[in-house]
Amino acid sequence: MKNVIKISMIAVIAVVVTLASCNKADDTNPNLTTGLTGTYDGTLITNNLKGTSPAKADITAVNDYTVEIHCYGEDIDTTIMLELYEDGDMMRVCFTDEDFYGEYGHNKSNDHHMMGDNGNWTNWGQHMSQDHGEGDEHYGYFNMANGQFNYTFNIEVSGGNTYTQEFSGTKQ
Repeated sequence: MKNVIKISMIAVIAVVVTLASCNKADDTNPNLTTGLTGTYDGTLITNNLKGTSPAKADITAVNDYTVEIHCYGEDIDTTIMLELYEDGDMMRVCFTDEDFYGEYGHNKSNDHHMMGDNGNWTNWGQHMSQDHGEGDEHYGYFNMANGQFNYTFNIEVSGGNTYTQEFSGTKQ
């Protein structure tokens, strides 16, 4: 009877250790939104005009690699979702699936935002080589070293005309 209890205890311990190690293996991808979410106070420049207007950007996490950006002020009120890609001290951003296709005219690779060579999310270099063609333009980034967010919004108006509004802000 004592042997059955010992074997049962060993089996329970083995199961617990296995489950704990499996959970740790699933956590190899960091949460890229950490340190980015919050409010950024800044300015907005429209089509490189000399004047600026105050604006804010509220950044919220959608998942571990996607943020929702609500940028607002007297000259703007828009919300977009962007995916994040590590690039040294920068966190680069790119469009999510449907918006990506709308901007670039093609889909992302099948391995999009899966684990990269180092066991983490796809980084900026991998994203550029796997998902983009020559001439594909990007519109913003987070500078992790100084808590800054920059993004150029392409605004469509009636008649198919567009103009840009460039937000530059610092996290509060």
